[in-house]
Amino acid sequence: MRTCNKLAFGAVAALMMLGPVAVGADNPPAYASATEAYRQGVSAMNSGRTAAAIPALEYAAKRGVLGAQLKLAKAYAAGRDVPKDDAKAFSYFQQIADQYADISASSPIANYVGEAFVALGQYSLDGVPAMSLAPNPGYAADLFRHAASYFGNAEAQYQLAHLYLTGDGVEKDPSLAVNWLATAAKKQHAAAQATLGELLWRGEEVRQRRARGLALITLAHENAAAAGKEPQWIGDLYQEALAKSDGATRKEADALLPELGGVNKATAAAVAKVEPANPTMIPADKALEHVAPTASATPASAAAASASQGGAPPPAPIGLSVGFGATSP
Repeated sequence: MRTCNKLAFGAVAALMMLGPVAVGADNPPAYASATEAYRQGVSAMNSGRTAAAIPALEYAAKRGVLGAQLKLAKAYAAGRDVPKDDAKAFSYFQQIADQYADISASSPIANYVGEAFVALGQYSLDGVPAMSLAPNPGYAADLFRHAASYFGNAEAQYQLAHLYLTGDGVEKDPSLAVNWLATAAKKQHAAAQATLGELLWRGEEVRQRRARGLALITLAHENAAAAGKEPQWIGDLYQEALAKSDGATRKEADALLPELGGVNKATAAAVAKVEPANPTMIPADKALEHVAPTASATPASAAAASASQGGAPPPAPIGLSVGFGATSP
């Protein structure tokens, strides 16, 4: 489905094209190629030489190297190694979206393009004061929807589900929200698991199923804790659900964990059942019955490149702009 080029960027288009200011632009360094500039930038950034890294990465980014654009976007968004600058981050994410909006979802760079759409969606949802960009939840929903349906991005699926639950920027639709939550939960997205689990545990918007809800909340807690970044609300929800569940509910929830991608605590056997991803929307009640995990969508080629070169990917063998495998800024 090639729809994103039809998204109306409208009046913010000029703001989106804000160009990064190169460090040392009056005396730019010479690089053999954009790829070489990217490699040098990654190497310098990894060794803490930010002053040398930024101009090299900017040189590569201006010449269409996706990895450089993504690395700079994430760095400016997080304020990591460079001063936080949402306008610059927005600009780099926008460059990625403009270049690769309709690239095949099976491409090895699809995950990274999906990340860019999610970031733009979040900026559109919250607004960017530095750019005088006002919050636009309706436009954010369009961006999340493209990343969720076309690229299969779990974070986008979760964010879109949240909008359908609240009716912010879209018509409120709990059933559609549950479908998107179930889809993201299959991919072991902790926040989606926790949100879906809470709906089931409390019986809000869906038929109450406390054991299944507790199982999903437990799995969300375990996944978030294992990643070392559990949000406070997931931890609090887990403690509440556990404290208010009787022994029979806890036992049933433990037995459901393998079906959902976790470990059955009664047997300590990892028997998670993997189901292939299915983009077809299904009724909410059916979606809730089979929230099983899917395999990671991380491209093997990008993962191998990251492992072999400390996060710096090799040139793309398919004629695209190279440097797409940067997984962290």
